[in-house]
Amino acid sequence: MNEGTPRWVKIWSLWTLFGILNAIQTHYRYEMAERPLSWAQALLVEVSFHWIWALLTPLVLWMAERFPIAKAHWWRNALIHLASAVVLGIISKSAWDSTILPYVMPGKGPNSLTEAFRMALLTLDYGVLHYGIVLLAQHAYSYFRRAEKDRIRATQLEMELARAQLQALKMQLHPHFLFNTLNTISELIHSDPGTAEKMVIRLSDFLRLTLDHMGIPEVPLMVELDFLKRYLEIEQMRFEERLKVDFEVDGASVHGRVPNLLLQPIVENALKHGLSRISGTGRISIRSRAVAGRLMLKVTDNGPGMPGNGTMNVREGVGIANTRRRLQQVYGEDHLFSLSNVKGGGFEVTIDVPLRLSP
Repeated sequence: MNEGTPRWVKIWSLWTLFGILNAIQTHYRYEMAERPLSWAQALLVEVSFHWIWALLTPLVLWMAERFPIAKAHWWRNALIHLASAVVLGIISKSAWDSTILPYVMPGKGPNSLTEAFRMALLTLDYGVLHYGIVLLAQHAYSYFRRAEKDRIRATQLEMELARAQLQALKMQLHPHFLFNTLNTISELIHSDPGTAEKMVIRLSDFLRLTLDHMGIPEVPLMVELDFLKRYLEIEQMRFEERLKVDFEVDGASVHGRVPNLLLQPIVENALKHGLSRISGTGRISIRSRAVAGRLMLKVTDNGPGMPGNGTMNVREGVGIANTRRRLQQVYGEDHLFSLSNVKGGGFEVTIDVPLRLSP
């Protein structure tokens, strides 16, 4: 059956098939016991009983969704399902004994509610088994649906990451960045060969580290910070004393996983739109800390901030927009990404995401 088949058709078809399989078993079991039961009788007995469970299945499916057997409250939900299985097992068997059994086997039906209840209790395990089958099928279906969604999400994330990495490479290594770096190197070759050599090495490390982590969706924060330091080392050689960088990293946060290339576009944004517009020394502060299962990151600069009483899109270029989309892709609604002016001057980007520890 395909995805377009109505749900009720799937339910009735599966229970009918299950009833037919049980009818075959019942027919031969009665023959071996030398109590002949015709094929018509066997089919009527089993299929009719399983159709009662087809009627009850939507309720069981609702119970499975409402009280999932998961880590949270699993024992409570398991008891609820056990109680529901007992109740529905009694209801299904009593209903069948009172309606179908007297027509298939005259004189075998219950004569009172008490007898119907007693007969239901004798085969209660059969009803609990049917309930368990539906419960297990629903949980298996939900698991595979989640796995499929996670697979699709991972594929989308990899595609988004590839696009973001290509865009990041364009933004990080677009002509003005390379030209500025290479021009600085060419000037230093004659005046300060040692510094020029160091700058070439830093640029090489920066390129190699960028390519080494291409295709990896998430990395430990320590790796992300290492990448950022390589990038800033190049920028500090260009800006010399005009750029000061301060890292305040909580030791508990460095093992938390973050999307690859998360911080570099934010810092580049601070350099391009913030520090390049001031005449004095530019300062960038990168802070991280782990609190109550959350990883909090802040990138602050002492630039002019956002004009127009905090108009958010003034400084939100391609890099920031890509970062916003990637955070949404990885964490859904369970994250915070905010841009704001700092009281007393400056600009700050705040990221708050779940703390996912690296293995």
